[in-house]
Order: sequence, then structure tokens, then C-alpha cells
Amino acid sequence: MRFPKRIFSTLATISLTTSFGLLSANASTKTTTPMLGYRYDKQAANYQDLSSSDYYKDVWNNATASWKKAGFTWTKAATAKTTVSSYDGSSDMTLAGYNSVSYNKSTGEITSSKVRINRAVFEKYNYTKAERTNVAEHELGHALGIGHNNTDSVSVMNPANRYYTIQACDINGMKARYATTTTFDSVPNNPGEIITVTEYLHVQPKITNITTNYSSQSHSLILKGRAIGSEHLTLTYQGKTVRTVNVKSGQFKFVQQFKGYGDFKLMKGRQVLATIPPQQYATPKVKVTSAERTTKGVYYTLIGSQDATINIAQNGQVIKTIKNASTTTKVFIPNVKIKNSTRGLTVTQRVMNKKTSQAVQLPPLKVNIKQVTNF
Repeated sequence: MRFPKRIFSTLATISLTTSFGLLSANASTKTTTPMLGYRYDKQAANYQDLSSSDYYKDVWNNATASWKKAGFTWTKAATAKTTVSSYDGSSDMTLAGYNSVSYNKSTGEITSSKVRINRAVFEKYNYTKAERTNVAEHELGHALGIGHNNTDSVSVMNPANRYYTIQACDINGMKARYATTTTFDSVPNNPGEIITVTEYLHVQPKITNITTNYSSQSHSLILKGRAIGSEHLTLTYQGKTVRTVNVKSGQFKFVQQFKGYGDFKLMKGRQVLATIPPQQYATPKVKVTSAERTTKGVYYTLIGSQDATINIAQNGQVIKTIKNASTTTKVFIPNVKIKNSTRGLTVTQRVMNKKTSQAVQLPPLKVNIKQVTNF
């Protein structure tokens, strides 16, 4: 999908780590949704529906009917300055829709308007038909000349709207935009006066603010998040289902005991909402950069995590512990500790709120032998 070269975007960045919460009417909603720099000559306009499916034709019919009820009359026509349709936007799954408008910068007269909503996003994030209609209403709001309300507003013009139809604040913005009457000159527009702007609507997932932690006391993964609306979620570990939960709007929490170092996945049906690999919940392995054995004992140089607790064990029994280790740690183990044998030695480390790292085998050494590994 290619947008016009001259694009002025009003982007509102949203990610899976942003907490949306349950939106409610509050001071963060502007009482009058802002106006943009363009408009039609009156509080009405024609549009051409380019949809190929009856489903999306119905979505646009519902969206234009909502605006008509709010006071702006959209009329379907065989040809029009404004065209509406859906598109396969699988190349950019952060956008639920966009509106690209060309207008005369001197007069504000709209010369063309391209209104589009993203089918691929709707399928991936399970938008209902009503929610798809809300997105269509949002883009039609841009097309008639109103902009975004605040990020966490209760407004059809919320920059990541999914759940809201046209609100009083949006009607106020539309009425403000058309509070004055105007008659645009019938003389053809000067091409040098025409500019194009594009307004984007970003995706709002139903599951947000996903965080993970690890409890060394219960040997459990702790997964938290926020749901908007009721959801049926599944947690898998190494491909097998370990927990299913029906969550309601608001915060949710999984506490799952496990062994090993496999991948967790938070699922909604077949849709993967989040993947939690061992790198996310476990301390990384220690790296051994040098090992040397003398007649007195064995010396190791280890690269690990800052402030980690390092344990060196022999045949499963801890023989040395180093707390609050630095990233590079030098260790000496006397012969008496290893009973004159360097076989069966392993090293692990652990940092706070992480699972102990996987064990690393320390190399067996003969006296007066030194090994060096460069990473």
C-alpha cells in the first residue's frame, strides 16, 4: 500500500506494553473533538462505496447511518470525491485504518478523500462487526473534517478507537467544523494550492500490558496483563496446554509452576498473544573464558550477570557460592574442595526475579594445563 508523498501524520504510538485500562468518560476526553483544516461546503457529502463484499458494504451503511443520526449526512453515489473501502493491510498490522485527504490549503475545500479500513487487522485481533463499524465511523469523521481526541478518550475519534461509536464530543466537533456556511469557488483549483494529509487509526488489542516474572520460592512463572472485555485465554508450555482461564475486564494473572527451560505462549484460540522464551524468565548461562589447574587447585574466569549469585557444584553438590558477583568473576577452588578431581564440575548463576540459569559444564583439567576461550 502506498500513501501520497506529502503526508502529515498524527501518530499515536501504542504497543503491547502500554496499559490502556478501561476507558471511561473523564477529564482526558476533550468535550469538543478538534477540527482539521478541511471541510465540505455544507454538513453533507456524497461517497462512493468501492467494497466488493456485502459484509463491508453493510459496515459502511451502518457507519454512514450513525453519522446521519449525529447530524452529518453521507449519501451514497455512483461517483464522488470521497471513496470508502476495506483493504488487506497485512504488511502493516499496526494500522486499523486511514484517511487520505487532498484539499485546497487556502480555502480548506476537499478535492478528494480516500477512506480505508484494514481487513487483516480485524481478522487478526478479532474485531466484531460493531467494532469494525466504529473504525469506519472514525475514518469518516476524518473525512468530514475532525481530528483525533485524546489518546485515552471516550470518543469515536480516539486515535486507537475500537470500542466507541460517535459520542457527544464528536458531534460537538462536527458542529464546530460546520458552524459557518461557505460556498467554494467553482473555478478549478490551482494544483499548487492542493496538499494531501493522511490521518491514521492505530490498533488497540484486547489484551495489553503483558508482563512476566519468576518466583524462585514457588518455581513459577507469573504472567500479568490487562483485558478489555471478557476473554478466554490459554497458557501453553513447550506446546502443551497448562492453564485455561476466563478473564473479565481488568487485570488478570497466571501463576504456573514448571520445570525446564521451554517456551510459554499466551493464546486466544489459535492466536498467539505473547511468546515467553526462557531468555525472558531465566538468568543467562555463565560463560567460562579461562580455566587453569595448578598443584594448589583450579582457577576459573567467568563472565556472568551483574549482582548474580554464582554456584559451583560437583556432582550436584554446591562447593562454592559467590554472591553479588561482577560481570567478570575470578574463582579459585582449592584441591581439598574438589578432592583432587575437576570432573563433574558445573556452574550456574541467578539474578533476582529470574530462574536459575542452565548449568554449564566446567572443563576437566590436568595439573599445569590452562584453557582459554574467546567470546
